[in-house]
Amino acid sequence: MKVKTFHALTMQDAMRAIKEELGPEAIILSSKEVHQGGRMLRVFNRPVLEVMAACEQDPLRRDEAPQPLAEPPSVESPAPVPVVKSFQAALQSVMESNHSPIESAVPEQAALPSRAAGQKWTRHRLQHLRAELRDVSRLLAESLPPETQSIETGKPPVIARLCRSFIQQGMRPSTAEVLGDDLLERLGPDECRHEGAIATALQEAIACRIGISGPILGREGGRAIGVILGPSGAGKTSIVTKLAAHHRIELGQSVAVVTFDTYREASVDQLRQYARTLGVPFAAAQSPQQLHQGLRRHGRADVVLIDMPGVGPEDVSSAAELHRLIGEESVITTHVVLPASSQERDLRRVLDRVKDLPLLRLLFTKLDDTESFGTIFDVARHTGLPLSYWGVGQRVPEDIELASPERLAECLMAQRYVVSRVPMSRPPGSLREAPVPEAVGAMCESNEW
Repeated sequence: MKVKTFHALTMQDAMRAIKEELGPEAIILSSKEVHQGGRMLRVFNRPVLEVMAACEQDPLRRDEAPQPLAEPPSVESPAPVPVVKSFQAALQSVMESNHSPIESAVPEQAALPSRAAGQKWTRHRLQHLRAELRDVSRLLAESLPPETQSIETGKPPVIARLCRSFIQQGMRPSTAEVLGDDLLERLGPDECRHEGAIATALQEAIACRIGISGPILGREGGRAIGVILGPSGAGKTSIVTKLAAHHRIELGQSVAVVTFDTYREASVDQLRQYARTLGVPFAAAQSPQQLHQGLRRHGRADVVLIDMPGVGPEDVSSAAELHRLIGEESVITTHVVLPASSQERDLRRVLDRVKDLPLLRLLFTKLDDTESFGTIFDVARHTGLPLSYWGVGQRVPEDIELASPERLAECLMAQRYVVSRVPMSRPPGSLREAPVPEAVGAMCESNEW
């Protein structure tokens, strides 16, 4: 006799598997519910059926078996075991109720309780399992990645493909639908075939849904202070050096660099070396009050860039204190540095920590290492925070650029970072010779305030 155990969601599926593997003469030996199966079933603790079935060995093989040398005395075969007959009857009743009978080699002599139990299973348990299976299918569909979800039909093929590419780049399907509908309103039937018209319409659709802050600028004749805040590894120190080089070399402004990251010596040494190379003052501050006093004594720099260690409670508290102490004297903006390759939920977790700071800006880095431009649009749209700069490489100061709807639309359509053909713009009247003032230059010697 050949015995095998089957697992299935429904008795009908088990019967089908038994018939295919063991043949129509198979009988059920036992059946019970067990908590096994696929990952989703374990997550939701749904039971499956474990059915043990058996059948006689292949008759051809039985006939070919070698005969013993001496025939044993004939012994009358015992009558069939009643339990086997009972299981055979249960199998027959269940399969008849599901319109998939298996012919039985044993005459049907089933006990009435077994047949009644099979019919009760068919009426109740199978219906319950089908309902549970529908629930699991629905949950599976909801948990699928965004790129597998469909876009509403009825859009022109070009727009539908563009929306699907937005989803593949991390954009929410609902946001992609909104952009697709906006494009349809802005484009005529013929314009949907022209890439240039689509790009222009996409730029306009993006521009009306996200904000752009522009560069770090102070009031007329005043000082601008940029606080660079973000998680470890986001590229804050690199952004500070690029901005310092841009304002000092390309815009000809006087610049001062300050760090609060006194715990990481390598980061401090890197900033100090860059400051020495650029000929700009550098200082390490221990507290917002110390920075405030230093700015009063050495306050003739056009731009002051402040590198914060991270986005912990102490860092956020220091940034808030800086706004309170300096906000009335200078324009102070906080730029939250975020890796563009991060998932949206991680970016939102960082922004939740700093959401109460005034004059927040989004500064995305590592755009050259990602294709998640849809995530950038989603985060900017749902938080309402404007974009300031983008970090796109390791070169100083070349690999930083001002954020713009045009550039974001260009990258979304290309599904990759596209090197900018236009250098970062200069504010009107900013290009001038800017020697380092003596009072500010003294900071280079002391490295502290």
